Amino acid sequence: MPTARVNGIDIWYELSERPGPTLVLTHGFAGPTPHWPPVIDELRVRYRLLLYDVRGHGRTTAPDAPATYSLPQFAADLAGLLDALGIERPHVGGVSMGGMVSAQFACDFPDRMRSLLLCDTTAGNRGGPGEPAEVEQQLIEAFVRQEEIVEEHGMAELVRRAARHRHERDEYAASSGMPMEEQDRRDALKVETMTPRGYVNVSRAVRERPDLSSRTAEIAVPALVSCGEWDPFYPCAVRDHALIPGSRLATVRCAAHDTTTYQPALFLRAVCDFLDDVEAGRDVRGEAEYAP
Repeated sequence: MPTARVNGIDIWYELSERPGPTLVLTHGFAGPTPHWPPVIDELRVRYRLLLYDVRGHGRTTAPDAPATYSLPQFAADLAGLLDALGIERPHVGGVSMGGMVSAQFACDFPDRMRSLLLCDTTAGNRGGPGEPAEVEQQLIEAFVRQEEIVEEHGMAELVRRAARHRHERDEYAASSGMPMEEQDRRDALKVETMTPRGYVNVSRAVRERPDLSSRTAEIAVPALVSCGEWDPFYPCAVRDHALIPGSRLATVRCAAHDTTTYQPALFLRAVCDFLDDVEAGRDVRGEAEYAP
């Protein structure tokens, strides 16, 4: 099991040793490396792909102390992992929380990346007026409720309530490319891949993360801002595209949160089109639409 000792913890990682550009992808909250959907196999074929488990997740160390968790710390962990593996300027991206980590990395380590991929995510945190700030506030409130459930009733109860919500109230869940039963099974793995304390610590780190909306305009590398049209984060993606000078906004049609499961083929096209353009030195700025 490959691990690297970074910032006082052991980070589990998986690096495909194939020629070509290096792409680093960071997973979403409570979704360590084994939770990536099958579309990830296509990226393994095309790129030298680095996946890893974020602090508090899966096979990476989950310290008990809340003070050891923050988005800047997660970004520093990624920088340390790249140092340990001798990787200098990869393409860096992530989905959902992984996109938040990637945005933090881009702001804190601007010279360490070739390009940035922000997928189904947000670079802000309640900053500014309008709909994006409202979305951020709703996210924070949801995380607080989830933390309370875990602290009072445990991880299994959180998984049970999430499944009930998915089946009874999520208007988009049945439209996912992943069957409902598989969504339930993947969600249930949270009990096995995160400790209650690790879950709460990561959750608090996400909801208390720095507001990057005043820093994203300084991102100088080419950036992909990709999001499903039904994703609550879509207004945030539009805002982040407007703030990042060298960005492409890729709207994925017929997709809610996590286009890797709703529209995996379109997610793959958006990512590969962007990376091909970056590698060829083409201007990536503008907007693109990906529809089934």
